[in-house]
Amino acid sequence: MTRVSLIGEIYDCVKPLFDQTIRPEGVELVVTRAPSPEAMRRQLTDWEFDICEMAFGAYLIARAQGADVTAIPVFPRRAFFHTNFVCHADARIESPRDLANKRIGVAEYVQSATLWARGILEHDFGMDPHKAQWYVERAGSGSTGEVLGFKTPHGISVQQTPGGKSLVAMLAARELDMALVGANALAQAGNALRPLFADAIAEGRRFYDTHGYVPANHTYTVRGSLAREHPSLVVNLYQAFRESKACAQQSLPRASPPGILFGNEPLARTCESFVGDPFSYGVGANRTMLETVVQLCQEQGLVRDKPPLEQLFMSGTD
Repeated sequence: MTRVSLIGEIYDCVKPLFDQTIRPEGVELVVTRAPSPEAMRRQLTDWEFDICEMAFGAYLIARAQGADVTAIPVFPRRAFFHTNFVCHADARIESPRDLANKRIGVAEYVQSATLWARGILEHDFGMDPHKAQWYVERAGSGSTGEVLGFKTPHGISVQQTPGGKSLVAMLAARELDMALVGANALAQAGNALRPLFADAIAEGRRFYDTHGYVPANHTYTVRGSLAREHPSLVVNLYQAFRESKACAQQSLPRASPPGILFGNEPLARTCESFVGDPFSYGVGANRTMLETVVQLCQEQGLVRDKPPLEQLFMSGTD
């Protein structure tokens, strides 16, 4: 039995694995539960865990800097991240095509949700990210970008919110025109704010019908030495992640949990809205999505080169 340490956030699809309802063969899994930003900062600072939930952008940056790490094609969270943009009610924004010279807030430039949201606005709606003023809430030692030593690409205007002020507070004070803060902000600020997409479900279905996938923002990275010395063990872990997802899917429709693609919409109804499995694992089933996120990382200045997918994920896990 090999002891393997893992840090990450708990999601419905991984809970059976994290609480040991599902046990990978030959593995004693020691789980540290932490919000994903904290998990990534800890791992990227000291590399103290064998496995870590990791944003795609952070993973590609770390690899480009020489980190000895690979990944397994497990994607614990998916969403149509661009539908989480919220505007001030008075902002002159009728559609995503009206964002030139607007002040836009995001948690962090390298955050994968931001990567996807910014990329979709550019590719699907013609927004030029160079013509927006970007504000980030996380900076300094509290940001993944700082830990990685990431520098903002030339030609992109990015500054921290003054005094670390929250994006929601800046939106309400009309100091931002739009921010990636989601539906909770609407509940907090009432009529002062409105969503960029009035019908998020319709926009999500448009995206899926056009592109054929639901964007995923994180994967799980694996220490390179563990993958080399115990390849069969990592394959067993991958299979356990798949079993955990299947176990969760059997119980979720009865529980009608929050956090499915469209808020409280039950999993059964969500799956009926799409062709195939919108929550699939593996490289093959997600090739288009993965190639797109790697392309966005290059386009948005996170990495210089686009590595082939076969170099990013451990063999035997698809």
